[in-house]
Amino acid sequence: MAARPWVKRIRETKQLKVFNKAKSWAKPVGAAIKSFNNLSLGVAVVAEKEEKNANIVVVPGENAAPEYLYRDSYYGEVNVKTKPDFKADRLHGRAKPLMDADSNEIFFAVVFLPGKLKGATDGQKEVIVVHELIHACGFDEHDSAGVMASPMTEQDGGLIEIKDAKPMPPIRVGSQTRCKVKLLWSGEACQKE
Repeated sequence: MAARPWVKRIRETKQLKVFNKAKSWAKPVGAAIKSFNNLSLGVAVVAEKEEKNANIVVVPGENAAPEYLYRDSYYGEVNVKTKPDFKADRLHGRAKPLMDADSNEIFFAVVFLPGKLKGATDGQKEVIVVHELIHACGFDEHDSAGVMASPMTEQDGGLIEIKDAKPMPPIRVGSQTRCKVKLLWSGEACQKE
C-alpha cells in the first residue's frame, strides 16, 4: 500500500484539522504544523481546538500498544490501537488511519507519539511529528531522502537520514514523497526535477 486518499469531502478542503492530546509535545507539534505547511504538499494541517472536529488526533502513547477510542455518529465507535511493539520511551511515532469500508478512503487518523520519551530535543520531536503527519495524510511508505526516510539517526540535536546531511529541522522532503502526496491531494502530477 503506497498511498491512500482521504474521503472526497475532506480531500476537497485540502486541509486536515489536528487536535493535540499529547500536551508535553505542544511546542514540537506547533512547530511541526508550521514546517508541514511550508513543504507545499497540496494539503495544509491546522490546529483544531475541539477534538470532535478534528480529522487527526495526536495521542501520547504511555505504554505498549496505546489506544484511542474514536466515536462518530456515522462510523460508530472504533478502538484504534498500535502494534504491541510500540515503545513509549523511543524516538518514533505511529500513524493509524481509519478506512471507510465502502470507498477504501481515510476518514480519520490517529498519530501516536511516545509519552515516556526522555532526552529528545524539541527539534527531534518536530521531525517525528512531521513524519507521522505525512503518513496520516495518506503517504504509507518511506523515502530515501528527507523527513520520510527511515530509519533516521540522531545528530547535533536533530535527525538525519543520510550520512553527511544537515540535521533536521529545518525539515526537508524527498521528491518521491512530495510527488505522491501532491497527487493524493490535488491530482497534480510532478514535473521532472
